[in-house]
Amino acid sequence: MAEHDDVVAIVLCGGLGTRLGEMTKSQPKPMVDVAGRPFIERVLDNLVEQNVSRIVLAVSYLRSLIQDYFGDSYRGVAIEYSVEDEPLGTGGAIVNAVRQCQLEQQTLLVVNGDSYCEFDLSGLCRQLTDAHIVMVVKYLHNTGRYGTTQLDDDGRVVGFHEKTRSVSGYINAGIYLLRGSEFDGVEVERFSFEKTYLEKAADRQWVLLSQQSDSYFIDIGIFDDYMLANAYFKEHDSALPVR
Repeated sequence: MAEHDDVVAIVLCGGLGTRLGEMTKSQPKPMVDVAGRPFIERVLDNLVEQNVSRIVLAVSYLRSLIQDYFGDSYRGVAIEYSVEDEPLGTGGAIVNAVRQCQLEQQTLLVVNGDSYCEFDLSGLCRQLTDAHIVMVVKYLHNTGRYGTTQLDDDGRVVGFHEKTRSVSGYINAGIYLLRGSEFDGVEVERFSFEKTYLEKAADRQWVLLSQQSDSYFIDIGIFDDYMLANAYFKEHDSALPVR
């Protein structure tokens, strides 16, 4: 696969991770050990294998632990940092990264540093020619933690539903492709990308398309799912060929 020369990945790493208790008192949530490796390494592996041009880590809480660990590159891909003195929420973190790293003319691939889901970057790029934002969605039998994303027959996102228990459907996997120019004139302040941009896309007359992933999906934000991630990646890693 050819390198995506204009695609810069922004990895959101600034959350406090309070629901993981003691594990995140001394380290950022993306750095917690999952099956012998910092979880965020698995996220970055996914990005490197999709041939992004560079990676920006949006850091805040205990940020030096991430900066010291990764330095200025990972597996040959350049790493930069956008720093938040206080967590800015998903929206504010993206805008802050655009401003600090001068990404206004780039295509942005935004992912969370505490969740894992594979996707097809080339496919996302093709879809972006007809959309303002393309987001990855994942079908789950129980969407209770996340709420559901409503799609029409053409894969266009037409709505979101709040969290309810034991409902099957598509969830937002927290992976977005969009242009940095979409944030022209937007102030760097705390706000939610999901509520301000995704849920109000229709009000903005924006086209919001989806890519459906059949990958394993996990968000390590709560302890039970953290344990599930450990079990999955231990089995997954043991099945990989020795390099």
